[in-house]
Amino acid sequence: MTRKFPTNIKEARKYQEILAEKVLLTDDFSEIKTVGAFDIAYKKNNAFAAGIIYDFRERKIIEETTVKETVKFPYIPTYLFLREVPSFLSLFDKLSVIPDVIIIDGHGIAHPRVAGSATIFGVITDMPTIGVAKKPLKSFTYKDTNQSNLDKIYLYQKHVGFRQRFTKKWNPIYISPGNKISFESSYNVIKELRSNNFKLPIPQQYAHLLAAKFKESST
Repeated sequence: MTRKFPTNIKEARKYQEILAEKVLLTDDFSEIKTVGAFDIAYKKNNAFAAGIIYDFRERKIIEETTVKETVKFPYIPTYLFLREVPSFLSLFDKLSVIPDVIIIDGHGIAHPRVAGSATIFGVITDMPTIGVAKKPLKSFTYKDTNQSNLDKIYLYQKHVGFRQRFTKKWNPIYISPGNKISFESSYNVIKELRSNNFKLPIPQQYAHLLAAKFKESST
């Protein structure tokens, strides 16, 4: 998949629509041994991106990487991929360990055009990805499940992900498949990586902290 990005919103919308058609919502792995997590901190026109590779069985970090890049697009709702995915790709290119699945800080198919940052990144890299966002989109609606603190996310009457609150002291997170992973596996991976100490799954929390630390050390 080409890494040439759109230069305006009209192109970006078409780009999202094209990539959305390539999304696979089935598991493209037999076993998960390693999980990646990518997050970004911002200051002015700079993106401070951080990547973590986490051993799923040993429960430890096995690789960390960071990149600093100039942000070329302003923040525009539902087009966040223009700001973030280029830096995520730079992180991916630096990895010495390619994980079995990557958690992206952002939405996957829980997006009006079925193409949040986790989906765009997953299709471009041909990787299994999960979107885990800290905030919902305004167009989300929800339906109860038979599990405590778990709701299904709907967009235009279509199931696109899950809203999960693991403990009462934290706000919910918003989980959706990005690419090459099923709904069930997306949820189960995040559930297995939960911690009562963090709002986010463990690898994503570490990536979040690393991005913040990288930003502070670079200023």
